Amino acid sequence: MLAGFRILDLSDERGHLAGKILGDMGADVIKVEPPGGDPLRRRAPFLGGLEDPERGLAWLAHNTSKRGITLDLAPLAGRALFSRLVARADVVLESFAPGTMEGWGVGWEILSAENPSLVYCAITPFGRTGPYADYAAHDLVTVALGGNASMTGDADRPPVRCSLPTAYFHAAPEAALGIVMALYARDAGGPGQLVDVSMQECQVATLLSGVGQYERRGALGVRAGARLGRTREIWPAADGFVTFGLRGGHARTKNLIATVEYMAECGMAPDWLRELDWSSYRPEQLSAGELDRLEAAFGAFFESRTMGELYEQALRRRILLAPCNDPAAVLAHPQLRDRELFVEVESPDPQVQLEQPSFFARAGKDGIAIRRRAPRLGEHNDEVYGELGIGSHQLGELRDEGAL
Repeated sequence: MLAGFRILDLSDERGHLAGKILGDMGADVIKVEPPGGDPLRRRAPFLGGLEDPERGLAWLAHNTSKRGITLDLAPLAGRALFSRLVARADVVLESFAPGTMEGWGVGWEILSAENPSLVYCAITPFGRTGPYADYAAHDLVTVALGGNASMTGDADRPPVRCSLPTAYFHAAPEAALGIVMALYARDAGGPGQLVDVSMQECQVATLLSGVGQYERRGALGVRAGARLGRTREIWPAADGFVTFGLRGGHARTKNLIATVEYMAECGMAPDWLRELDWSSYRPEQLSAGELDRLEAAFGAFFESRTMGELYEQALRRRILLAPCNDPAAVLAHPQLRDRELFVEVESPDPQVQLEQPSFFARAGKDGIAIRRRAPRLGEHNDEVYGELGIGSHQLGELRDEGAL
């Protein structure tokens, strides 16, 4: 889909996923690392438990479909070399603090003057301009200031965040989308563009209808933990948790009837529950005691069954229920296996098998897929710089100058 486009990916973990998405779509993505390597290489966990910058699982997961080179933009020789790379590129992707690239003399204005067709994408915590532009922030800060943390967790306890850096995982796909749109506009006859991605603003999407609700109510929502409104959404099962909404409305009626029938077949539906008129069920009209009785009946049933058993029956009976899967369950999921989502990727350790999701969407036979494993440090220096006519002797001199 993006064959023929070249992307220079200078980003840290804020933008690794953006480069991977573009590479999976067929672009020639060149990951540009400092001579000592990207910091993510040294973050645990490591493949096989052996600490090694070539075995960091986060690095291996987020940098497939890329070639890799080393380059330091601080020395003059490094900046000159970078300018030569940009002359052959379609996109520059970076995630430095605003002004950093400009300080090196290779910012958007200078590069676009040299290459008017260049698409330049910057991922920053709060955008390149505005009152917070110069503030430093990592995932936790932008998740909190973006509104997500305040809505996550139990109301009587402190707010919580997801275990993985979701601010980066939301911003990176937005960056990839912005880049593709800018390339499309350019190829339709327009100039190159600046794509300015604020991680904080990308968090707004995680609030779903929160912005509209605030406009309507004039007040923020309140985090409710396992509940959605008055009803429970997350329920303990015998071996984990499932999600099931005890909500009313036309779309839920058949689902609730089917669930009660399933409970009755298992001898766990009291008479009063079997006699309820679910077509007129409205949880917001129930007293706290009535709602507690309902939840106790459903809760006791879910807790008596495993996640797998509940999910299997939910599929067969068309019940709106799903297990809260952990990574091991996702990896073994029969539907994902049947769709051949996971493929074996060349591993840094031949004794340890490495599987990764091959695609994030289906777009035809040759559309979106992992093109290559994550690069080793400086693996494609000779290859990429050779395209510029730079031989091994010159590369040695550039290393001596600190550029590589």
